[in-house]
Amino acid sequence: MKKSKRKERKPGIQQEGANSTAAPMNAGSTSASTGASFPESKEDKKKAHLLVTRRETEKRGEERGSVFGYVQIALQFVRESRMELKKVKWPTRKELLASTAVVIVLVMIVSFFLGLIDFGLIKIIRNIVG
Repeated sequence: MKKSKRKERKPGIQQEGANSTAAPMNAGSTSASTGASFPESKEDKKKAHLLVTRRETEKRGEERGSVFGYVQIALQFVRESRMELKKVKWPTRKELLASTAVVIVLVMIVSFFLGLIDFGLIKIIRNIVG
């Protein structure tokens, strides 16, 4: 009798060629190779959720041509955009006013410089032409 060799599945790790999505390891779970216990952070959970969401979207590849598929893709984009906007460090009112003042002053300086060049070129062309 032949014994069939079966690959041993490690918890939280997806085997090659497997079509199922792997569940992320739970908090306090142990690594199969080291036996070490490590807690899962909120960022790891979010990343795992994004991976699962992407995989689900990829599974629904046949729905791409349909309106429902486009709506799902748009909703995923909005969800990911909101998550990214939460990570942004928004400027304080003081920083915003200072930056605005710098921009206004620089625009005035550049416009004055370009105005002088334009005025000078007009004078030169008028002297040449007539």
